[in-house]
Amino acid sequence: MQSPERDVTSGISLASLARVALLATVFGRGVAPAIPGLAVGIAPFISMSAKLAAFLTQLVAAGGVAAAVLLAAHALRLPKLDLGYRLIALPAAAIVVLLVADAWARPLEPELSRMMALAAIAASLAAAVASLRLIDTRASGLVLAAASMSALSHLIARELVSRAAERLDASTANWAVAVATLATLLDLTALGLGLAFIGRKQPRRSLIVAAAVILPAVLIGIFAAHGTAPGVGITRVLTERVLAQLSRAPAAALPPAIRFAVTAALLIGTGLSLGIPSERSKTSVVFALCLLSLGAPDIPLPALWLVVASLLAPKHAELPPLKHEESGSAPPATG
Repeated sequence: MQSPERDVTSGISLASLARVALLATVFGRGVAPAIPGLAVGIAPFISMSAKLAAFLTQLVAAGGVAAAVLLAAHALRLPKLDLGYRLIALPAAAIVVLLVADAWARPLEPELSRMMALAAIAASLAAAVASLRLIDTRASGLVLAAASMSALSHLIARELVSRAAERLDASTANWAVAVATLATLLDLTALGLGLAFIGRKQPRRSLIVAAAVILPAVLIGIFAAHGTAPGVGITRVLTERVLAQLSRAPAAALPPAIRFAVTAALLIGTGLSLGIPSERSKTSVVFALCLLSLGAPDIPLPALWLVVASLLAPKHAELPPLKHEESGSAPPATG
């Protein structure tokens, strides 16, 4: 049977879009900005990486906007749509899509970035409430709720940092670090909920899934933590720069190794949810898109992923049964 996320978006595979989005996130937001100044004589490679990052970013942005528009249009055609979702999530999603499209031409002003962030958070919270009401979508609702609260905490922390810098207020800076630490804990909560879904409440499977995420993330975090030390290799320096680019400022009250390990775990969890063949479901895509937002709703692509997850999570995102299901015939086997 064809997956619901492909049906709703008229041929757009959201799982494939999420995989390309993961690549664009790592390369566009992490690797490409980290390469300049890495070594001498790599100017052609810097130029090529910047062009590739721009291409991947534009590609996934166009796909994300198309998916969001199609999912929203499908939701609007439903007569029994949740009222809160209709009044909050859909208008907020429209605001984010318009601002993401506007960001293609020029960088957004700080006020517009803040508006986009608040709209993405509102859409995800409304979708979380709508999803939590039904057992079939409760897992998506829990992950969306954790991701949206994390995004709000990250946004508040950055606002506190700006205010502390303007007023030279140390107490406000301390509050910013505390809120950023709370946001990191919410990131880990979203990751844990997603891994629990993949584990299917089976202890052995859950242990394997957790180990597949935690162990490499810890090793990467420890490896990257000393990337600024004198005399270290270029690979370690690049790893530290990439994770520093992907980790959101202000830094939480955590050692660099743990902070980098959390960022690596979110990326590995995203890849794991999209890479296990038996887990390529709508909930897995919602989980992956929430983690890809990385608590950065004031950046166009992370805000867009949070909105697409919000539009995909509720029950209404699934189309009615196919004709062979209505007639009682068995659906074809899936590979």
